[in-house]
Amino acid sequence: MVDPPPKLYKAYKMYNYRRKQGISVVWFVILFTMLVFVASNAINIDKFTKWFVDHTQLDIVGLVAFGVASYFLWLAVFSLVSHKYILKLLSYFVIVASGLSTYFIDKYDVAVDRSMLLNIAYTNQSESLTLLTWNMAPYVLFLILLPIYIVYKTPITYDRFLKHILKISLLFVVSFGITLAIIYTNFNSIHKSANKSKKYILYQQTPSNFIGAGINIARHYINKNYKTKPKPMNLKGNITSNDDLVVVLAVGEASREKSFSLYGYTRETNPLLSQIDDLHLLHGIAKYGSTIWALPQILSRDDIKLSSITDKLGVASSCFVNLGLYGNCGTVPEIKATDCPQGKCYDEDLLPLLQNDLATYKSGKKFVVLHFGDGSHGPIYQKRYPKSFQKFKPLCRDADIINNCTKEELYNSFDNTILYVDFVVSSAIDMLDKSGVPYVFIYLPDHGESLLEEGRIFHGMPPGIDLPPEQAQVPIIVKSSVPISVSKKESYKQQDVYDTVLDLLSIDTKILKKEKVFIKIVR
Repeated sequence: MVDPPPKLYKAYKMYNYRRKQGISVVWFVILFTMLVFVASNAINIDKFTKWFVDHTQLDIVGLVAFGVASYFLWLAVFSLVSHKYILKLLSYFVIVASGLSTYFIDKYDVAVDRSMLLNIAYTNQSESLTLLTWNMAPYVLFLILLPIYIVYKTPITYDRFLKHILKISLLFVVSFGITLAIIYTNFNSIHKSANKSKKYILYQQTPSNFIGAGINIARHYINKNYKTKPKPMNLKGNITSNDDLVVVLAVGEASREKSFSLYGYTRETNPLLSQIDDLHLLHGIAKYGSTIWALPQILSRDDIKLSSITDKLGVASSCFVNLGLYGNCGTVPEIKATDCPQGKCYDEDLLPLLQNDLATYKSGKKFVVLHFGDGSHGPIYQKRYPKSFQKFKPLCRDADIINNCTKEELYNSFDNTILYVDFVVSSAIDMLDKSGVPYVFIYLPDHGESLLEEGRIFHGMPPGIDLPPEQAQVPIIVKSSVPISVSKKESYKQQDVYDTVLDLLSIDTKILKKEKVFIKIVR
């Protein structure tokens, strides 16, 4: 057997040695961060380029500067956690989170921020599973499983502690310095595009989006639970009238105004409400497109819950919920619908709770919150109503609406939710009428819903971004058995409901802003 040439044999031994030794931690961090950043954002590059266009001219220098600065900032951040005992575990987490973020941004054009992560945490399991489709398979394979395998099979070499700290510190300083230099030299382009998108480019850039969101969640949690809390407000107030009145505030979910035939929609989606006399149809304006942010706009102010005030001042108060109000009933317990004869709890299953509550009323003031939590929430709209309300067909039966449903199927499925809202709300009003109690009933959703207007779908705009009309414009429907006057305005803010309820219940307190009240009892 002929021996190999000495030089070739020596080179082979050196290659085999280095393969077993692996790559240095510095090179691993550089290559890993680059792989994640490029793979995730290249798929969604169109989400960024549109914000760097001025009068049909693409600002290529600004776009490239934004991308490069973002990468080096990500590199600087990840270098800080490159410890030998946690580096690969964190790498696996980043790969999974980046792959999922990329998929949902690509398919649903969502913004990944603190409110989005909290919504995921509060969403029940069955609802979350509807978002998992076979269209995810390529993303899972190429953006999650393959990178995890590569990282798993890659050996990493680490220096001694002091040398490791020195190298990593140098990598951080250089990376962060490059970031600052690029931002400084291209500030006008980046700042203009960030303002134009109202920071939307940051919420869709992976992995900085979910990292920033996670940091915000941790910061808010620490502030809430570990920082010195201010003393609870010594809320004082009194009830200035002994008149009998029941105020029912019904909060819906994602039911937009433009799909109500009561407000001019061409399809008949409100056959029952349209038969009720003396309805006040008001144009509401939602501030936030995410339930977890929108509900406090209606039910809370300065962290003082509306029902906590009524409860403290002696008004009999109840909260009946389908799904949940995330603590926005304060000191009043949330009572969930549990007696659901159709196997699944629908919004109509709150009505027996309301009926039983009304039966206990004798006199004085009473406040009831109803949360119709199914409402018009996607992605599979027909899960929000019984089969008997599948009037408009064919239906969209897939969570991947963009790829697997026609516009007709999408609108049919959504319009059926409004048809069901019509039934539930009209039934609540009918129940109040039959009970004989003196009442004021107010219905409004937390926000609206996008149905592919300019490519938008569902809801969930983060705070700080103005809602598009279809998400901002919500119906406010008022019915009363007692004489009332309604202020004439072009539109009514959700926040004003808080003051209006307090005034209807004759509650006088410092937190009440009387100029915001838009419904008055005529005495």
